[in-house]
Order: sequence, then C-alpha cells, then structure tokens
Amino acid sequence: MAVATAQPQANTATAQRAGPRTAAPQSGFAPWKNPDLPPIVRFEGIVKRFDDFVAVNNVTLDIYEKEFFALLGPSGCGKSTLLRMLAGFERPTEGKLIVAGQDITELPPYERPVNMMFQSYALFPHMTVEQNIGFGLRQEGMPKDKIAERVDEAMGMLELRQFAKRKPNQLSGGQQQRVALARAIAKKPRIVLLDEPLGALDKKLRQQAQFELMRIQETTGTTFIIVTHDQEEAMTVASRIAVMEKGVLVQVATPGDIYENPRTRYIAGFIGDVNVFDGTVSKVADGCIEVDTAEGHKFKTKSAESVSVGQKVGLALRPEKIRIAIDKPASDINAIPGKVEDIGYLGSISHYHVRTANGQRVTALRANAAHTVECAITWEDNVWLDWPVDAGVVLAG
Repeated sequence: MAVATAQPQANTATAQRAGPRTAAPQSGFAPWKNPDLPPIVRFEGIVKRFDDFVAVNNVTLDIYEKEFFALLGPSGCGKSTLLRMLAGFERPTEGKLIVAGQDITELPPYERPVNMMFQSYALFPHMTVEQNIGFGLRQEGMPKDKIAERVDEAMGMLELRQFAKRKPNQLSGGQQQRVALARAIAKKPRIVLLDEPLGALDKKLRQQAQFELMRIQETTGTTFIIVTHDQEEAMTVASRIAVMEKGVLVQVATPGDIYENPRTRYIAGFIGDVNVFDGTVSKVADGCIEVDTAEGHKFKTKSAESVSVGQKVGLALRPEKIRIAIDKPASDINAIPGKVEDIGYLGSISHYHVRTANGQRVTALRANAAHTVECAITWEDNVWLDWPVDAGVVLAG
C-alpha cells in the first residue's frame, strides 16, 4: 500500500483543513444547470501562445450572470492570462471571447463591458479617494453631478466616505483595496475582473475582505471573476471554481463538489489536505467498489467513478473523514493500524500524523470537544484508523 499525503498549502486556515468553507449564494442559484440560459461570458477554444510556450491551451468555459467565479491554480497555470484576455490586455492566439452574445475578441479594453481591479490596486497617488474612484467616469465624459452621485454611492457601499479627501498614502492596505474596488464598481460594469485582489493584505484582513467582496457582489448583482492561487479564498467566495493546471482546465464545479469529488490526484491534493491509498479494484457491485492493497488491507467505498476489476486506483480520503482510536474497530474493512508520530494542536482540532506498518504517513483530524489540553491519544501510541464506506473517493489512474 502506498500512501501519499498532500502537504498543506501556505496560509491554509483551520476551517479549510476541516472541510470546505463555501460561499452561500442565494437559495437555488445555479444558472449553469439551466441548458436554456446563455452565459454572460464564453471562452471558446481559447489558445494563447508566447513564442513556443502555450500559456492557455484550448479552454472552453461558460460563466453566468451574477456568478462569483474563481479561476484557481498555481503560478504559471494560465489563469491570469485568461483574465487579461477577457479584459483586452492580451489577444488570444486562437479562439473567441464572447460577452453577452457579442464577440469581443478584437475589441480594445475601453470598449468592453468589464472593469479590472489589479493586485497592485494602481491608485493615483496625487488624487484623493473620491478622485480615484471617479477617474474612469471622468474619462468617459460623464456629467459632474452624475459622477458625484456614482462616487458617493460607491464610497457608501464600501464605507469610504470618511476617507474621501485622503490620498492613497494616508490609507491602510485594506482601505486602499476598498478604494480600488469602489473604482471598479463605480462604472457599474456587467463584469468585474479581480486579479489576485487580496494578495497584499495580511491573513486576518484578507479573510475579512473575502466576505466584504461577497457582500458587494451580492448587493450589486455584478458578475465577479477572480483569479487566485489561494484555495481557501476561492472556496470562500466563489459560486463555482475552475481549477487550472499548465494552461488546461482540469475541473469546473462548485467548491463543495471539487472538495468532495475531485476528478484527479492533482485536484485532490491541491484543494485541501488528502491521503491517497493505492490499490487494485477487486469487486464492483451495488454501487460500491472494493480495493485491495499490497499489504492485505481491504477498502470499500461508494463511488460514481467507472472502474473495472483489476484496475489500479487510488482511494482519496480527507483527514477529517478518518477516525483515530486506540481500540481496533469491529470490521477489518476500511481499517489500518499505525503509530502516532506527530500531533498538531490547533485549538478546535488536532492533526494526528500516523506512520503505518509499511512506513507511510497518514493524516487524521480529531475535534477537541472536551475542555482540556490533555490528549486522549498521544505521541508513540499504537492506534487504528478507520472510516465509513461513503468517505472515500476513487481516483482512476
């Protein structure tokens, strides 16, 4: 049995380790399930090459009105390039960009119904807050009274009125971020593009800003498309997430679906922590799959994955799905012994790193429900790990 444990990503919060903390859009909001509803944004066979390097490889993707959509992936996966093409700052090598039924592939940025908020915020240092927010409106030649109305509305929405006369260097990072967002929404575009908008903020402020973005998006009803490499951020704010790898879309789904039903080992390891147990399918029946390992362990799981007897597969298990106990469970199915090697105490939960008989490492979580700092299970204890039949996800290949 080979066990691979994905390492936690930097700045991964406790809430994300224990499971997805997902945005809560209005009840029943799932326009992507309606085949008759046209998307507001369509990437159609998009390819982007820089000389011999393919940054985006044949991406077709639909995004719907009022979605908070996240493009997620590591650095260099093509997510920012995809966003810049939608904004008009890069031109596709192949394919079409369609917004609200109109082909905008050849349109310059200023003619597109989108507004972009950059990671650097790009505020004008010599302008006040209200002047920065109204800059785009002045460029469009909007009447002064209408500009004042729009700027005041945006400042009110983002609680910036008290800073109206300040310059950017007189603001905190979080306040500058709100000014940049206010400038983006003041023009009331149909689509707001956010390129790593919270990357410059500290962890606590970033978490607050995530919920602020959700509130603004829901209040305005504007379609938000955010680029981020932060899994927790995407899981928090987005109605759907597109995970990218090396310029290719590997899965597009809701945060809960991606977390609970990853399609590949890459996704399973990239979104949160995961244990992957390798084995061979020994039985497929009644909606369940049985997997045998080289060490003689037998695992059983419910799975929608189409596999056949004799096929090599991986069984992915989130740490919070695994139970840890001193006593051996009643059934030998979905149970393995091991020894506690490390314990990470995180207040509400504890991480247990357990070394199995063949030297592999498995991570399990346990809630600290009792009001005590003493651990019922401690270092060097011999323990058993087990999990219910519906806990695992089969990863073919």
